[in-house]
Amino acid sequence: MAKGNAKKRAEDNVARLSALRRVILFAVGAHFLVRLVVYRGTTTWWTHWPLFAFAACASWFCYASLRNVGAPTWDASGALVDGGGDLTLGGMSSYYHDIIYISVFCLVATALVSDWIWLALLSIPAFATYKLWADLILPWVFTPTADEAEANARMNETKEQKKKRERQERRAENRRRR
Repeated sequence: MAKGNAKKRAEDNVARLSALRRVILFAVGAHFLVRLVVYRGTTTWWTHWPLFAFAACASWFCYASLRNVGAPTWDASGALVDGGGDLTLGGMSSYYHDIIYISVFCLVATALVSDWIWLALLSIPAFATYKLWADLILPWVFTPTADEAEANARMNETKEQKKKRERQERRAENRRRR
């Protein structure tokens, strides 16, 4: 049963990686032909070429990382040992897919529409900064030390005791009124 799942996962990974490779090659080729060959007079070497190189390299790096994660493992006799990592799961593989899709979109759209679409590439570092802040920096900065945690616990305990006394006093006051 596990071998069947590993074989299916290996086939799915090969199909997904093949599709991603074709999409990346199409986007890079189309951008290069349309924008850098046919309409080369509208490109500038100091903005367009570095952005083209960044988008192409980012998508290719993410593809290579996904290829390494999803690579199946074979033993010496040629039998499948492991089907590779599941590329449909969340985590880094999901982020790699997102970077590939954004880069491909920017390559195709800037070739056909406008250079202003390069600004969509800013969503990649913006999201990385957000995740870094929300998941790493913010918890590290605002995590109380042991002394602060102890002081907070004492303060909470005192507040609870005070609320308990106030409730008892209100109940006693209500009983006296009846």
